[in-house]
Amino acid sequence: MFEYRFYECTPGRLAEEVARMKEVAIDPWPGGGGESLFDRFGIPRPLGAWTSIAGRQQPVFGYILKWDSLDARDRAFPPFWTCPEWAEVRTRTDDGHPLVDSIEDWLLAPNAAWKRTGEIDATRHGGVHEMRIHRCLAGFGPQVTAYLAEIEHRQIEVLGGRILGVFDVAIGPDMPAIVSFVAWPDFPTQQRAAERLDMEPRVRERHRQWRDEYGRSPIRSVEQTLLRPLDYGLPLSNFGLSS
Repeated sequence: MFEYRFYECTPGRLAEEVARMKEVAIDPWPGGGGESLFDRFGIPRPLGAWTSIAGRQQPVFGYILKWDSLDARDRAFPPFWTCPEWAEVRTRTDDGHPLVDSIEDWLLAPNAAWKRTGEIDATRHGGVHEMRIHRCLAGFGPQVTAYLAEIEHRQIEVLGGRILGVFDVAIGPDMPAIVSFVAWPDFPTQQRAAERLDMEPRVRERHRQWRDEYGRSPIRSVEQTLLRPLDYGLPLSNFGLSS
């Protein structure tokens, strides 16, 4: 099970939230023997961490975690939230006014369109990243999954992108939905690819087939958020996971 947490920050304070996350999730904690505060409570280190460049919500800081089980998550977070060290960090860094206006928390499961290789590629991906959310009609998840695996993701890779991970939203807003994380080498490559993808004949043909068969597209909407990966959250290929 995966968890994507993202924070809509108070305007002008995004950098402070990024620094606070690094302090508790990555940096060694005093007296912790080299462990971070997250480490102490069994909270995994982020597989990826980002700030938003463009999207529906601004400014946003987000990160993704991999849990062995929901039980492990439920055991780890409550004692962290109530520990005095976290309370001290939050009070100090809020500095009289909260850094965060709102939090969204999604639980994700790997989608069948995520083709992980047998070997872990040690490449860490910078550049510009994109979160693509395909919101589906109820009952049409398999059709959208097949479209992503057979057409859209293949074309993204031809155009210079790298699929980092593909997930079904198990708990979150506007379900059912499929979330894809894509790494692009730079912003111009992403922009050229976005234009080309809309004109791709196989994309248009699949949508035509859907209209003929179902009377409409199984995809209710597509939401795109451009992301800047953080130095302490540069994701590995396939988020460092193999099948």
